Amino acid sequence: MVSIKGLLRKIQDGNINKNIQNLIIIGLIGIAIVMAGTFFFEGGQRKPTSSNNLPTELSQIIDYETKLKKELEETLASIEGVGRVEVMLTVANEKEVEIAYSKTQSQNLTQEKDNQGGERIIDQNNLTETAVMVNENGVNSPFIIRENRPEIKGVVVVAEGAHDATIKYQLNKAVQIALDLPSHKVVIYGRKN
Repeated sequence: MVSIKGLLRKIQDGNINKNIQNLIIIGLIGIAIVMAGTFFFEGGQRKPTSSNNLPTELSQIIDYETKLKKELEETLASIEGVGRVEVMLTVANEKEVEIAYSKTQSQNLTQEKDNQGGERIIDQNNLTETAVMVNENGVNSPFIIRENRPEIKGVVVVAEGAHDATIKYQLNKAVQIALDLPSHKVVIYGRKN
């Protein structure tokens, strides 16, 4: 194994091939640039990474579920005779986002004839789609046309007053209307005392 000091002595003395010498110099310059880049662009400090951070989209879905669950529990608990309420939601998919695109289309038609009577037609169509970007607070992000919330597949409600058939019916109707769900996706149970 060649030591760095020995290699540097050979370079100073001129006892090393010129190509290898250039390669070593380029390598050292590259290492210096990488080290300087990490120092200047990260402020010389490493940012701690958290292994338990959830991806943003998953976090947004959980926030949506939690907010919806809380609002539904508060609304159902305010119905007369219901009492304490717990709600469980089942969400099927992630939210869907539709992004705006800028489309550019061009067509080029070329007809060529040669001296021997041959003819060639070239029809070239180009379609380019580019996402429309919006700058918000110095951050570029795609322009969103439409955003669909996650689909709710079912709801389970446990309420103190659900032992009464009238209260159970009112809870079922309230959930169906609030979440636009058919009755077979809503289940109401009475809470045990």
